[in-house]
Amino acid sequence: MTKSTKWIDLLVIAFSLAVIGASAWGMLSSGVFNFALHDDVQLTWHLIRSSGIVAYVLMVASTVWGLFISSQLVKDWSPGPISITLHSTLSWLALTLGLGHGLLLMFDDYFTYSLGNVLIPFTGPYRPEVVGLGTVALWMIIAVTLSFPLRKRLGHTLWKRLHYLSYAAFGLVTAHGLFAGTDAEHLGFRLLTGIGVLLVVLLLGMRLGRDQSKPAQAKARKSAAS
Repeated sequence: MTKSTKWIDLLVIAFSLAVIGASAWGMLSSGVFNFALHDDVQLTWHLIRSSGIVAYVLMVASTVWGLFISSQLVKDWSPGPISITLHSTLSWLALTLGLGHGLLLMFDDYFTYSLGNVLIPFTGPYRPEVVGLGTVALWMIIAVTLSFPLRKRLGHTLWKRLHYLSYAAFGLVTAHGLFAGTDAEHLGFRLLTGIGVLLVVLLLGMRLGRDQSKPAQAKARKSAAS
């Protein structure tokens, strides 16, 4: 392990702990957990909220880890198969929690959702425009996640292009959480989404910069060889 990768490890760990600590402090101070489950008449609603938040955290982790892989920031300390397996696992977990988040709406007493409302965008009774963004994102995540076991059949180029949907899905889910979620007013949730967006944007910028520098580097090597 090189000195630079060691520093990257330490920074990632420190940043992750800071995100977890800040989010936990914000949500605890807001009083969001001040209830007893056995006395709670809105248990389904709390499960809907919590599953959505956990799904978002897993999606941030999957997107960030995917950017680490594509930017080759982890190539010196995380073998390729392990990196892809972790990326795939995080995506499947995010998909499972996200699907559970949507299906739980069918059991809520305040709004009446049907299976069609859950699966078809912009058809639900509650803020259909912004809730529909989450439904569109869910279908995008399904497409991206299902591509993992089909990677060899799809080919690297098509598989890579399909993965661009993950960035659009991340943006849609973020907008869905901020404008449709009832936890958007809590400081902890704002910190979570803000730090998640910052991480993705910074890493995506690094990746795009690296991709743009490849042609120049190849041209320079070709010129030096000739």
